[in-house]
Amino acid sequence: MPLMLIGKLDVNMFQINKYYINTSLKYCVNILVLLCMWSTTGLFSQTTIWSEDFESYSNGATTGAGTGTSTASWSTNDGDVDIRTVSGNKLLRGQNTDNTTARWVTNPIDISGFNDVQFSFDATSGGSLDFGQDFFIVEYRINGGSYVEIENASGDTSPSDPIQSSYSVTGLVGTTIDFRITFYNTGGTENYTIDNFLVEGTTDIAPTLTATGNQTSCEGASQMIVESISITDPDDTSTTAVYIQISSGYVNGEDLLTLTGTHANITGTWDAVQGELTLTGPATYGEFETAISAVEYSSSGTPTGVRQFSITVGEANFLPSTAHYYEYVPDLGITWTDANTAASARTYFGLQGYLATLTSQEEADFSGSQAVGVGWIGGSDAATEGVWQWVTGPEAGTVFWNGTAGGSTPNFAFWNTGEPNQSGNEDYAHITHPNVNPNGSWNDLSNTGAASGNYQPQGYVVEYGGTPGDPVLSITATTTINIEPIPTITSTTPGSRCGSGTVDLAATASGGIINWYTAATGGSSIGTGTSFVTPSISSTTTYYVDATSNGCTTATRTAVTATINTGPSITTQPVDSTICPGCSTTFTVTASNTDTYQWQFFNGSIWVDLTDTGIYSGTTTDTLTVSNATPTDNGNQYRVQISNSALPCAPVASAIAVLTVNASTLITNRRITYRVDKN
Repeated sequence: MPLMLIGKLDVNMFQINKYYINTSLKYCVNILVLLCMWSTTGLFSQTTIWSEDFESYSNGATTGAGTGTSTASWSTNDGDVDIRTVSGNKLLRGQNTDNTTARWVTNPIDISGFNDVQFSFDATSGGSLDFGQDFFIVEYRINGGSYVEIENASGDTSPSDPIQSSYSVTGLVGTTIDFRITFYNTGGTENYTIDNFLVEGTTDIAPTLTATGNQTSCEGASQMIVESISITDPDDTSTTAVYIQISSGYVNGEDLLTLTGTHANITGTWDAVQGELTLTGPATYGEFETAISAVEYSSSGTPTGVRQFSITVGEANFLPSTAHYYEYVPDLGITWTDANTAASARTYFGLQGYLATLTSQEEADFSGSQAVGVGWIGGSDAATEGVWQWVTGPEAGTVFWNGTAGGSTPNFAFWNTGEPNQSGNEDYAHITHPNVNPNGSWNDLSNTGAASGNYQPQGYVVEYGGTPGDPVLSITATTTINIEPIPTITSTTPGSRCGSGTVDLAATASGGIINWYTAATGGSSIGTGTSFVTPSISSTTTYYVDATSNGCTTATRTAVTATINTGPSITTQPVDSTICPGCSTTFTVTASNTDTYQWQFFNGSIWVDLTDTGIYSGTTTDTLTVSNATPTDNGNQYRVQISNSALPCAPVASAIAVLTVNASTLITNRRITYRVDKN
C-alpha cells in the first residue's frame, strides 16, 4: 500500500522520519514519491482518530471541533481565516490575511493507543501569489514538543515548490498530536485553502495465547513448561519476541529456564534477576510455538512447592494472581510527579498504565526484587502527612500505612527497616536499591530523590490492569509445575531365621508407597507396604525397597537382608548307661555350631535343668557325669539342650538317655557275705 508525503520537507523533518524508521519496526515514513509497503507481519485495523471536512459550519466560522475517537477543537486567530463555500464545497480559506501569523490551530488530538498514526489533507491556492512574499506553512508536533514543518510554500508557480494538492505523513507515534497552519498573503484575491483533514491510526489486535500444562515434576528433574501451546492472531503471522517468566515460586540462583534444541530464527536469553527467558525473533508464531514447547525448567537446588510460568507476547511481565502486567521503565533521575504523568500516558494493548500499587507480598516481590531496576511506585502521603495511600490506578485513595517507621498498616506494606522516616519532606514511595536490604522493600523520598547513590530514582514501575474500560486480553498463558519431593527410605529392619522358611522384613519411608523387589534395579514389585514376608527360602537372600509418591520414586533402592542361619545340630546322640550302685557313668553328645549345653532331668512331669551339685557334674558341657549312683537313680532319664548364643535359633534337644542302676545280691560263703552285682 503506497503512501506519500507531497510537498516541501526540510532536513529536520527527514531526521525525525529517520527516527521513526529506526524505532518502529513495523512502520515507515514516506517522503515525496518514495513508496513503503505495509509490514509483512500482518494487516491492521485502521481507525479514524480525528476528521474535519468543514461541511457542517456556516460561512465565516472560525472555530469548530473534529469528529472521531478524539473531538479536539480547532480555531483561527484571524478573521480572514474562516469557513467559505467554494464551488459548492465548504473549506477553510485564508485570503488577504496581511498577517504573518494568521493561523488555523488545533488543540491536542489524543493518539494514545494507536500505532502508525498518519494524517492527510487537501490544499489549494488562488490569486496572484507573490513569490518569496506570500507563504503557506504546515506544522505539527507530537506530545506538545517542538513543531515539525512539512511545508513552506512561497506563492510561486515555479521553479520548485508550489503548494501541493494533498499532503500525507505516516508512521507517527505518541500520546497527542496538534497542528498549526499559517496563511499569509497580501493581495485581495490571493488565498490558500485546506479541506478534508484526516488523522488515522492503526490498532494492533492483540494475539490470543492458550497453553496447557498443570504438571507434576519430581525434585531434581527437568521438565518442559508446557504440554501444548497455541498462538492465534487475526492480523499478524509473526512477532519479534515472546517472554516467559517464572511468576510464582522463583528462586534466584537456582531456578533456570532453558531453550532446548535448535531454532533457526529464535534465540533464548535468560535474565536471572527477573526469572525471565526472552525468546527473540523475529519469527512466525508457528516457530515460536515450537520454541516455547522446547523451554525446559530445571533447578540446581532442591526445589519444592509450585512454579508458575507466564508466557506472553509483549515485554510487560504478567502476575497470574492479580492478572495484571508490570513494566519497569528506566529513567535515571526522573521525579515522582513526572513518573506519575509518564506512567498514566502509557498503554499496553489498550490497558491503561499507572504507577504500580503493590498490595501483597507476592506483588511487591514480583515488581521489586524480581525486577530489572528500582524506582517510583504510586504511594504518597503528600495529601496528609503520615497517612500513606495509593494515589494511582484502581486502588487510588486506599490507605496502606499510618505514621512513620513505628506505624501500622491496615492491609499490606513493605517498608524497609526504619522507613518511612520523613527525612526532609519525603512524601513519595520508592522501591529501594538492591544494595539496601531487604531487596524490593520501600522507602520514602522527596519528589526528586537523591542526586546520586542508592536513593537516586532510576525509573518507575508501571502497572496495567484493573482500570474501568480496560479490554479483556488473552495475550498471556500460564502453566504450572508442582514439584514433588522424592521420598526416601528412612529405616529398614532386616530379618533372620534358622533353617528354611519365611522371614519378616520391614521398612519406613518419608512418604508415599513402599515397594519391595528381588533386584537392585529393574523388575517388578513383589510387594508393597511397610512390612513384607518373604516366600519360603533356604539360604540368605537380599531384597530391595524403594518408595513412590505422586510418580516420584526413590533414586536408589535400599537392600534389606533376610538371613537364613544354620542352627546348632547334634551329630552323636547320648546313649543309655547301666551301672551298679555307687558307680559312676557319663552321657556324651557331639554337636556342631553350638556354644551352650544344658543337661536336663525328667522329673516325671517336666524337664528340669541340672546343676553341678550332688551326683552331677558337667551339666553345661557336652558330657554329663553321674557319680555314686544309687538304686533310687535307676530309670532316670537325661537329655541335653544345645544352642548358640549368637544365633536367634531355638535350642535343640538331644535324644533321651536312660540310666539303669542294677540292684546288688548278697552271697554268704563260710560266714563271709559278698554284695554282688547281679550281672
